[in-house]
Amino acid sequence: MSIIYDTRSLLIRYLTKLIRNPTLLATNLLTPLLFLVLFSQLLTGFGSFLPNSPGGYLAYLTPGVVLLSALFAAPLGGVSIVNDLNSGFLSKLLLTQVSRPAILLGRLVTDMLVVILQAVVTLVAGIALGVTISSGLPGVLLILLTVAFFEFALTGIFLYVGMKTRKTETVSALSGVLFFPLIFVSSAMFPVSFFPSWAQTVSRYNPVSYASDVTRSLVTGGFDLGTLATAFLMIGAIAVVTFTATLYQFRKVVN
Repeated sequence: MSIIYDTRSLLIRYLTKLIRNPTLLATNLLTPLLFLVLFSQLLTGFGSFLPNSPGGYLAYLTPGVVLLSALFAAPLGGVSIVNDLNSGFLSKLLLTQVSRPAILLGRLVTDMLVVILQAVVTLVAGIALGVTISSGLPGVLLILLTVAFFEFALTGIFLYVGMKTRKTETVSALSGVLFFPLIFVSSAMFPVSFFPSWAQTVSRYNPVSYASDVTRSLVTGGFDLGTLATAFLMIGAIAVVTFTATLYQFRKVVN
């Protein structure tokens, strides 16, 4: 099928560009690892305040940092689409017989592979530091699926902004403004019970909290169908909204 062949070809192009930029690749892979090592070591005494986390703060933190891989990888799609627009590559591509959906699919699959690699690196580091994955290999696979799905939903925001503004600065600025509240006013890094009341309220509606609760339950508590279903419904709703906007903007670019 044309769409499969075209998606594969564009996937190879995006991966080749990424490999040829080792600084960017290393930054993407090491940023979550830096969060894990710094916070787990600087706040090692924090574990005494977490009686429900048998592995201490490291066991609590690792699932949250794994999820943060999705936040760090999501802007790549927006930056890439801006570069393709401004360099004229996308215009030339649209003059060919390439499948239009493949243009987006190639980018999305690339970003999902990057975020899965980030999550694997972070999980391996966590295990090396002493974390035990209570749900075993099936749990690891579910963690990777959750992270990839969450990154998929978030990427739609940056694809839309990138196509709308055609400025990498705007995409980068949005990631900074958006991510710090999402990260720190959620259960990813710290228990919500430690927050002031207003932050607890915000955290209850923060999608990062839902997704990080899934990864944490798979690491420290085993499989929880209710937590998994709630998180995937939340992430799915975000994906519907973001990709409705993305597809609308993409049609304008194509036309």
